[in-house]
Amino acid sequence: MNTTYDEIWLTFLNNCKVTDIDLPQTNEKRYDAIKNAVLHFNNRLRDNLACDNSAETVSRKLNEDHLLILAHYIRLILLINQRTYFENLWQPFQHDVGLKNFQSQLNSLKDSVTQERNTIESLIFNSMEDFL
Repeated sequence: MNTTYDEIWLTFLNNCKVTDIDLPQTNEKRYDAIKNAVLHFNNRLRDNLACDNSAETVSRKLNEDHLLILAHYIRLILLINQRTYFENLWQPFQHDVGLKNFQSQLNSLKDSVTQERNTIESLIFNSMEDFL
């Protein structure tokens, strides 16, 4: 039995509150978000998890730790994209909207990205087995 995209997406929604406007609105975009998270997951954990869009599953049953890590990678990628969008959209107008307001919002987004990275590293650390 493999883990379904629905399980991954529900875990993401239950653990990583994001405004609806920032969420992918089509199945294809959700598949892309999951696949991108799997790529980051595989890179960080040196794993070989694969996506199957036709079956809407990943290549094996994920344990709870890995499911949480994958959900948080989806959130991290969304936050990075929000930060990039905000920078590109508002930076040219920062003097019109006020430098202080722009900078404080940008710092908040940067802090959210850093916090999410720290959360992922904590989840990875907690999922490691102690062989001592």
